[in-house]
Amino acid sequence: MVIIWTSFHLSGRLGAQLTLTPYDLTTLRFCAAGTLFLPWLIRHGLGGISFWQALLLAMTAGPGFSVFAFGGYHFAPAAHGATILAGALPLFTVPFAWWLAGERMSTARNVSVTLIFAGVIFLLLDATRNGQPNEWFGDALFFVGAASWSLFAVLARRWNVKPIRSAAIVATFSFVTFTPIHLLFLPTALVEAPWQELTAQWLFQGVIMFAGSTIGYPRAVAALGASTTATAVALVPVGVTVLAWLWLGEAIGAIAIAGVVLVIAGALASALKLHTRTNAVKA
Repeated sequence: MVIIWTSFHLSGRLGAQLTLTPYDLTTLRFCAAGTLFLPWLIRHGLGGISFWQALLLAMTAGPGFSVFAFGGYHFAPAAHGATILAGALPLFTVPFAWWLAGERMSTARNVSVTLIFAGVIFLLLDATRNGQPNEWFGDALFFVGAASWSLFAVLARRWNVKPIRSAAIVATFSFVTFTPIHLLFLPTALVEAPWQELTAQWLFQGVIMFAGSTIGYPRAVAALGASTTATAVALVPVGVTVLAWLWLGEAIGAIAIAGVVLVIAGALASALKLHTRTNAVKA
């Protein structure tokens, strides 16, 4: 999972430097999975949720995440994207869970959110002082993507939507609703892009990344536990920062490094909360 998610951020940043638009990458992300999941969804249905609830899940985890994530990489470096998209999820998940699901704000969660917020401030400071023009705008797009994914996670949990059904809903609804809008009204470079780029992004985003996110992550949680899996995910910003420096030539300054460290510390604090709660249940 760490390798797949690290590759997602690196390929997203690389894709921003090539031909395809964020809308193209979003369509490629869901066209294969949407086609494969359509027969399953027709057979098994929505599992008791309404059409509009399913559409909201699809829009938050589909275009609501992908368009803003891929769009952010047109302005901001890979380290910023990985830190905000992977590490800052508790910053939005905690208040959404408190508001929509009635979950309590524990001390560990408050510490987690505080550390992540401080790290994000450092990243924004780095973007405005040392970054490229409009780098802050890329960070803002990452925030929207992270918030959208957090909303999806909270709603899926509140409505008790199982992972396989949520994957089918997100893939199918996103493909059926977003693709026509994209092809008719939004900028596209699908015709101009080289076939090698199209094939590589379709294979990785549409097959490997989608399967890894929707099937691999629940399997990791089942095998290792939620706390260990969440802790492992905190390695993603570190790996992306190092590999983007080595492969993409994206240097990172001391302020940005401090921001990455703070966000990772906040994510680990959230994982510690999960670990403590699990031990209490077992006891």
